[in-house]
This record gives sequence, C-alpha cells and structure tokens, in this order.
Amino acid sequence: MELRQLRSFVAVAEERSVTRAAARLHITQPPLSAQLARLEHEVGVPLLDRHNRGVELTEAGEELLVHARRLLAGVDAATDAVRRVGQGRTGRLGLAFVAASAWSVLPPLLAQLRSELPDVTVDLVQAGPDEVVEHVRAGRCDLGLVHLLPQPPVDRDLDVAVVDREPLVAVLPRAHPMASGERADLASLAGETFLAPTRTPRGALHPHLVAACRLAGFEPDVREVGLAQTVVAFVGAGLGVSVLPASAGSVCGEGAVAVPLRLNAPIVETALVRRRGSAPSPVTRRFLRLAMSTPEPDVLGPALARRPRP
Repeated sequence: MELRQLRSFVAVAEERSVTRAAARLHITQPPLSAQLARLEHEVGVPLLDRHNRGVELTEAGEELLVHARRLLAGVDAATDAVRRVGQGRTGRLGLAFVAASAWSVLPPLLAQLRSELPDVTVDLVQAGPDEVVEHVRAGRCDLGLVHLLPQPPVDRDLDVAVVDREPLVAVLPRAHPMASGERADLASLAGETFLAPTRTPRGALHPHLVAACRLAGFEPDVREVGLAQTVVAFVGAGLGVSVLPASAGSVCGEGAVAVPLRLNAPIVETALVRRRGSAPSPVTRRFLRLAMSTPEPDVLGPALARRPRP
C-alpha cells in the first residue's frame, strides 16, 4: 500500500467520482483507475461501488477512508516539521553572551529573530567573556556574543564575525565637572580612579579602557569591580570614572552620564563566535544571516550626538 494510492483513494472518496478525482489530482482517468484496482487487490476487498453516477464507498471503503485521512495527515505533518527544521524555521539555538552586549546589539537581534522565526527557541547563557568562548568551544552553545580585544588573538578553532561597532565614551558621575560638557577630554581625567570590568584573558572592555587612556597619554589608576553594569552603578555612586562602549549611556540611570570623548574615540567591536569545523545547524545559519545583515554602526547615536550650536 503506497501513499500515492491512499491519496488517490481519498480524492475519489471525497469527489464520489473517478473523473473529478482525476482532474483534482491532475492525472488522467486510466492510471487513477489502475491505482484503485491495485489498492483493492492489495487489501483483498472491494472499496468502491461503481455506477453510472459515480462511485460509492463500501463499508470497507468507509473504514479505510478514516485511517487513510489520519495516516496522510500524520505524513503531511511530519513532512512539514522536517522541512521547517531543515529550513531553520524551527529548532533550538544556544547563545552565550556577555552582559554588556544586552545594552545594544543583542535585544534587537532577538526581537528580529522572534519576529521572523517565532518557532525557534533560544537558550540564552549570560557569562563572562572567557566563559562565553569556552561554552562555544565545548559545544554547549552554538554561538557566543563577545566584545573583541583591541588586538584580538588568532583563534584557530573559532570563526569570528563582527556584527556591531561602537565608540568608547567617558562614563562620569552626574556631578562631575565634565558631565555637562559636549565632549570629555580623557587626558584631563588622568588623576581620577578608573573603574573597569575584571581583567581576564578575554576581558575585552578592560583592555579597551587601558588602551584609550594610553592613547590619551597616561597610565590609568584602574580598580576592577566585576561586570560592566557594576562599573556603571559604582560610577553613579561617585566611586570613580570609566571608559565604556557608547551603549553604556542607555543604562546610566540618574547617577551617571555617558559623554563622548573629545579626541581619539577607539571603536569596540562586538562579534559572534562559532566553533570552526562543526557544521552549523539550519537555525544557526538563519541567525548568522540575520546578524550579518545588521548594520555595523560606528556613531554615537542620537542620545550622544554633538549638540548643534545655537
């Protein structure tokens, strides 16, 4: 018993006519009649009563119709499910990310993914930069979202794709003398205590702060305080100043303010990392295409743009 025979039988049963069923199936009548004859031969009982006005189902035919519809519906559902998985329209994606990426690039990516692929489940893992990379290397996550180091090392086991760029800004207490200015002179902050995320082999934001200060001509007095969001909170409490990506301005709250740098604002690159040599799943490929289609802005954005002079 073949699926084609069952589809033909269901069409005839529903149309009550071999002629109309043949037209519906886009075949001629003789091969359709031959399929029905083979089906009746295989089951060993008549399924149709043929007469001048068309056909009627026998009792055995009525029984087969119930099972055939159920079987074909299951086959169609399975085919659709397999096709959706193969096309990346359903499935799971493991994504590890550093917390500061949630200030900028991650939320719009997830919103777009949910809009375009609502049946994809994303398993999110927030971790430090070293842990994000290890999750990807170990295969616990399909992708990782990290800030690249100013001079990123060559990872022979990872593929890296930049998906966002943003400049560094000074993060200052709102009461700081420079907080109300259009631009902050980083060299003038040389005597301040700089708060930075904890330094790790891949702690990208800590090296960016140090590199920016050295570019401004001084070695910063750095106090490590954990995560980037902790840095912002402690700056707001007046414990120091910092240099972070421009998106930090979105989480400064009332106690802190992000001010564009006057000169030499280096760019922080946010990238997706994937284990090299492993074939990406269809869902991973869809997410990568979505992420790579996102513009890579290197502007401060409206909230931090230079105000026009009156």
